[in-house]
Amino acid sequence: MTERSPEPKFGSSLKWQSVNVTVQVVLQLGFIAALARLIPTDAFGIMAIALVVVGFIEIFAQVGIGPALIQNPNITDEHKRTAFVFSLSLGVLFFAGTYFAAPSVALFYEQPLLTEVLRWISLSFIISGASVVPRSMLIKKMQFKSLFFCSSSAMIIGNLILGLTLAANGAGIWAYVAALLTQNTLLGIGYWIAAPGPIGLKWNKSALREMVGYGGRSTVFNMINYAAGKIDTMVVGAQAADWTITGLYDRSAYLMGLPVTVLGKLGDSVLFSGMAMMQSDVERLRRTVTYSVHAVSLLIIPLTVLLIMRAEEVTVLLLGTSFLDATPIVTILFSCVALRSFIKIGDATMRATDKLKVGAIIKLGFLLAVGLGSWWAMTRVGGGSVINVAWAVAIATALQTIAVAAWMVWGMGIKLGHLIARVIPGIILGATVVIGAYLLGFIPGLQTLGDSFIPEMRNTIIISSHVITSVMVAVIFVLVYPRFIDGGDDSVRKKIFGRLKSGKLKSHLIR
Repeated sequence: MTERSPEPKFGSSLKWQSVNVTVQVVLQLGFIAALARLIPTDAFGIMAIALVVVGFIEIFAQVGIGPALIQNPNITDEHKRTAFVFSLSLGVLFFAGTYFAAPSVALFYEQPLLTEVLRWISLSFIISGASVVPRSMLIKKMQFKSLFFCSSSAMIIGNLILGLTLAANGAGIWAYVAALLTQNTLLGIGYWIAAPGPIGLKWNKSALREMVGYGGRSTVFNMINYAAGKIDTMVVGAQAADWTITGLYDRSAYLMGLPVTVLGKLGDSVLFSGMAMMQSDVERLRRTVTYSVHAVSLLIIPLTVLLIMRAEEVTVLLLGTSFLDATPIVTILFSCVALRSFIKIGDATMRATDKLKVGAIIKLGFLLAVGLGSWWAMTRVGGGSVINVAWAVAIATALQTIAVAAWMVWGMGIKLGHLIARVIPGIILGATVVIGAYLLGFIPGLQTLGDSFIPEMRNTIIISSHVITSVMVAVIFVLVYPRFIDGGDDSVRKKIFGRLKSGKLKSHLIR
């Protein structure tokens, strides 16, 4: 039986995936914030390297089978059965390979504990291999309500209940390991309950060749993309004087990547699966890309400005005072949030339209820029510095954004003026955040909150006050000149404010 791709339901899918991502972020933030206060900082450094190694290997362990199932408009039971057998077999194979290679990785980083950590985490290869098909089919059919219940229940049980209980009882890094494995196991079980499918021990060679064709290109793209995103942490881990420095840098990169991960989860699911359904309709694709850029600019640019201006408060709030020294690194890396969010839109478009060769070339350039820049920053004469690594990442990210924008213009035929117009509203909203920070200076005693408040409460008050002030300024901007948020298309504004009750305010906002 052949399953043809339905029409994309962006509205319902985006709603449920937004809920899913929001809940995941809140739960993950709560878990990391608590864990950072329960286990040593160097444990995050060790775990960072282990996760980078396992994450890189996992790209090969799946060979792009999941994306191939999503991208292919005509999937049969033979495809799904073949994908299950092949993915599970690769999972077992790569688990065995990692198990025996773990001592060599530990020797390279001069950290014996990495051996056992890697061996346990590599069980994820088998778990992921067994659940590739149901997860991919849920995304392909845009059943994000089911994905929400699977992910939220797995995170609550695996991270918050088991992980934090073990950490509170002195399990250290093993609390992190146990939480990860439990979460992945529960996710796999949930996927199969939500999307049961054919299981067998035989595969169809024709179906396998078809999937591996696209999957191979997707694997190269994902491999370079993953390496480019982790090479800075790997360099710091190899060159840093101790694991505490690696832990500080890894958590800084984590904070920077969190908003990008949120958008990435939306792009890799809603945008990717939706664009794959409309890949033959070029004009519709162009409109989807420009709308996505517009939405990102309105949300992410002001968020980026806020994060840069409140880097210290965000760091202490989420990671605790023991990570205060990471503030300069976090401040620099936060400048990448908006840029990487735009890049995610380009990534989803390239994957959906099978323009993976172009994407791989852009990612390779970024990988080289980050890798060489990070190595220079850590080994240059006069002493290395993780702050300079952060600058290398920021500069390379800016160059990658320019390359992706150039592909959108010349590869997709989107007019440069249209892209710029879609970004301007976000820049204006970013200015309201700056104005909001200025107005905070007129609130008596806000900046001098001292010993009467614990650091987390103090920082929550300051960040919340900044957000509220900025929103008030933004509202004034909208009331005075509502058309500034159009980005060259007033249908967006009319859709947003068209839900208001009829009256003078509605007429003013949508006219």
